[in-house]
Amino acid sequence: MNLTDVSKVYLNNSSISSSQIVENGRFNGDYTSSYKGSFKSELDKVAMPSGAAANQGNSHVQPKTIDKTSELYEKSLELEGFFVKQMLTEMRRTIMKANESDFAQNMYEDMLYDEYATALTKNAGFGLADQIYLSLV
Repeated sequence: MNLTDVSKVYLNNSSISSSQIVENGRFNGDYTSSYKGSFKSELDKVAMPSGAAANQGNSHVQPKTIDKTSELYEKSLELEGFFVKQMLTEMRRTIMKANESDFAQNMYEDMLYDEYATALTKNAGFGLADQIYLSLV
């Protein structure tokens, strides 16, 4: 639905359903990074766990593979990203600042730390998303 279609709907006194505005939990015009499409390769469908999830201590358990292209793994990454964001927020509170009352600066800085959390989750290899995925499969 493009802008002219939206204006026609409003001119006809109709309403737009939420399915036309929201696509897979994201709003149109939402410019934050996401985890969708992070893993596209065929090898990502049978990936071995990484990070903390790679340390499967019991030798009697068969090693499991992870489908990093699945929606469940995307949601696991989102949960890991939430934990990483919480960690970064607490770390940010330890920094002394000159002007704490600037609302716009705090808002944009929070958005910056959201992006830091997303980048860390995608690239650092903590393995928390792998553990979450393996516990839910």
